[in-house]
Amino acid sequence: MLNRRFAVLLLTGVLLVPGAGQAQGNSWRKVRYNGGTIATRVSPKDWNNTLTVAPDAIRILLKDGQRLVIDPATVTGLSYGQEAHRRVGTMVALGILVAPVALFGLFHKTKLHYIGIEYDLPEGRKGGVLLQGHKENYRAILQALKSVTGKEVATDAGKEKGH
Repeated sequence: MLNRRFAVLLLTGVLLVPGAGQAQGNSWRKVRYNGGTIATRVSPKDWNNTLTVAPDAIRILLKDGQRLVIDPATVTGLSYGQEAHRRVGTMVALGILVAPVALFGLFHKTKLHYIGIEYDLPEGRKGGVLLQGHKENYRAILQALKSVTGKEVATDAGKEKGH
């Protein structure tokens, strides 16, 4: 009986909280934009960009106010670390993306937490973004992206197992 009362109180409380039960997603402010489909003057060293991952959309809000919204169903690949740098950098080199900043350091070993998102655009074009997660949030970002896209995260061989 006590468990039933607790369940009723819990459900009632959830229903009274604004936004409860809605897919709000996860949001991070410590994210760098290092290249991709948005032409911007935002510095790749600036952490003040926002990434929100929800079941209906992956949203990137840059410090300069530009927005990118990606439908999770259009995501064709996720990558982490040097693999993310290589994949998105290759797209930039092929002229598919706008911002060539992703080529910076493409072949250098790094401990920076790069996250690549590749996706399909209308008319059969390809898109991609290279983000850098903070050491405190990159694992949660990768998990959220895996969850909404159903894609596994490609990594360098032998590194970051479990993503």
